Order: sequence, then C-alpha cells, then structure tokens
Amino acid sequence: MALTPRKTPAKSLDPNVRISDETRTIIERKTGIEYIYSKDLPKDLDLSSTDIKDVSALGGVKILNLSYCTKITDVSMLGNVEVLILAYCTSITDVSMLGNVLTLSLRGCSGITDVSMLGNVDALLLSRCTGITDVSMLGNVRMLALHGCPNIKDFSAVPQANRCRY
Repeated sequence: MALTPRKTPAKSLDPNVRISDETRTIIERKTGIEYIYSKDLPKDLDLSSTDIKDVSALGGVKILNLSYCTKITDVSMLGNVEVLILAYCTSITDVSMLGNVLTLSLRGCSGITDVSMLGNVDALLLSRCTGITDVSMLGNVRMLALHGCPNIKDFSAVPQANRCRY
C-alpha cells in the first residue's frame, strides 16, 4: 500500500545535535553506554519506565520504547522513528507530528484527544486512550487497536477488517 505524503512534515533532526545532560544520564543508566551526539545512538533503544523528559535528540532512533515515561510532553521530534512505543505516557497531548511512524503504540495515553494526523501510520494501537472520540481519519490504517476507547461512537470510516482488540 502506498503512503501519501504528510501534510505537515516531521521536524528534521540534525544528526550532530548534542544530547542534553539529563537525557544522556538516563540513556547511560539504561544502556551502560554514554552517548554524546544523537548520531551515535543505537537504532533500537529502550528507555521505558524512566524519568526522561527531553526526547528531542532521539528522532534518529528507528525502534524506540518510551512506555511509562510520564514526564514526556513533546514528541514532535520523533516523527521519523519507525516503531514508537509511547504506551501510558500520560502527559503527551499532541501526536500530530507522528504521521510518518510505521508502528505507533499510544495505549493508555489518556491525554491524547486528536489522532486525525495519524492516517498514514501502518499499525496504530490506541487501546485505553479514553480521550479519543473521532477515528474518522484513520481509514487507511492497516491495523487499528481500539479496545477500551469508550468515547468513540462512530466506527464507520474504519473498515472492520482493520480493527482489532488489544
């Protein structure tokens, strides 16, 4: 299936950006390796359940797990990550810049209300996103998990074959 171009491109990431001291410390604590510049980060990075706030230097990572990182508020620089797991990141409210992510888990992100810009995401997990009311723009999403989203009333724009329960 061909993906249509984004209406608003993800912010570009300079590969030579210096990782903030706070973020660098958290990454070193999780991986045992100190990374100074974003270009040196591994392609697969698990920072789940940490107190990370600044994720602006992580946009070059291909597989990024930030589950249960409740201090993150700005994910606009992560639009080029291929697999992004933001499950239970309850402080995130704006995901409009994540339309180029291939697989996106927003499970339990109760602060998110608008997912209209995510129509090009291949697999989108929105289970337990209680703030979402409208999925009409998600008809192109190949796999869409909507279990525990009580405020979504109209599923007509999303083919039954694309919906699953997770």
